[in-house]
Amino acid sequence: MTTTLRHATRDTPSRIAASGALIGGFRVERVVATRSDLYTVIEASASDGKRATLTLLAPGIAADRELRRRVLSLARLRAAIDHPNLLPFHGAREDRGRLYLVSAVAGPLTLADRLAGGPLEGREAIALLGQVAGALETAAQHGLLHGDLGPRAISLASDRDGYPLLGDFGIAMPPASGCELHAAAEAADYRSPEQVRGEPLRPESNVYSLACILFECLTGVAPYPYERPLLTLHAHVVAPPPSLSQRNPDLPTTLDAVVARAMAKDPRERYGSPAELIRAAAQALDTEADILVMAPPRQERRLSPTAPARWRLSRARLATVGIGLALFASAVSGFATGSVDWSREASPSTAVRSPAPPTAHRLQQAAYLEDVTRVVDRLRARRRAAREQVRAARRAAGQAAGARALAAAYREARKALPPPPAGSSQAPLDGSLLQAERAYRNLAAAARGGDKRAWRAARREALRRERGLNRSLQTVRHK
Repeated sequence: MTTTLRHATRDTPSRIAASGALIGGFRVERVVATRSDLYTVIEASASDGKRATLTLLAPGIAADRELRRRVLSLARLRAAIDHPNLLPFHGAREDRGRLYLVSAVAGPLTLADRLAGGPLEGREAIALLGQVAGALETAAQHGLLHGDLGPRAISLASDRDGYPLLGDFGIAMPPASGCELHAAAEAADYRSPEQVRGEPLRPESNVYSLACILFECLTGVAPYPYERPLLTLHAHVVAPPPSLSQRNPDLPTTLDAVVARAMAKDPRERYGSPAELIRAAAQALDTEADILVMAPPRQERRLSPTAPARWRLSRARLATVGIGLALFASAVSGFATGSVDWSREASPSTAVRSPAPPTAHRLQQAAYLEDVTRVVDRLRARRRAAREQVRAARRAAGQAAGARALAAAYREARKALPPPPAGSSQAPLDGSLLQAERAYRNLAAAARGGDKRAWRAARREALRRERGLNRSLQTVRHK
């Protein structure tokens, strides 16, 4: 049964999801998938021609006050998180009583489609799932866990199957036991025991699900390949973890211990994070895992309420020194995740016990940090747009254009850097921006050449240069 949201009785499901129908300014192109009584996924186009994926929530979820509040809260959180391997998500919207989620259009293939052709080689599996682990851990550090993790939630571009994008965090799924929600076999294969029991998600739940995906990547079959989903769910709760080396004798037996720990029935016995799991698996396979985790910006402390009132205004400008420096820590995450909320006014740090009047040097440093923050702001906006251009590109020319746009963004940021105060130096920051610019130029060249291996190597180098830029910003922060 197709599930759609209705505003009135005349809004029949077929009319809402029909090709050409309008939903909040989007024109429906086709129905991608449905999950009974939960949601309908629709591919649509906006008035400017850009395509998007709409997830229309079922009427029962939209009408339930608690479920509605939960969906909106999760949607706001998800929209604030950015990572190279997260499918761009634009939040929740409403139209005539219909509640729906808006995200970018995923690639034409998923990891499930790729695995239908057989298992992956060990290095390929680690390279791919290392990127997924980085996205999962970044989301977890922001407070968001994946509620529907499986190969179908991992999209792959047909011409860049080594570049996964993680989507569908299960935002539209109300909390319930596995027996109630996951009747489909492909969903039951990756559920943690606590999910099956209807318990709240925890970070170790994603570790378990990722271990199930790793198992299938290396063997070609799910850990508990029963034909009946209820038997699979039961096995997740009571059956011991299966042996990888028995399913695939070419795999080292040391990998069995890794999977056994990751699939422990007690969450406290598992690895503490997806990144830990993939690093352990990489070590067992004698390879390396490149995992990029973007920490959220630090929450600044408020001025102590016991601080003398006369200092609150006189230190407002001077607070920019401490807060502007702290914004560099946020800017580090902003470069890497795009999740910094630059619209908020920074809160002053805890008052110094014996405050001193601002010196000329400190005021110069404050002004310098304010100027650099504006450069960071502009770079962040341009970087986000260029990265989405790379993600959305279906051909090498489009990918190359996006990489060139990224290189141009870093070049202009470097040229826009203000002169540092006397006695200070910004050479490391300038050099890091230059290295990032060159890395993205190399990425553009790799895209033009159509060499997948060169593309992946150039992409790893670009991410490494971004981490170097983060370290440079941290160095400036502590000066």
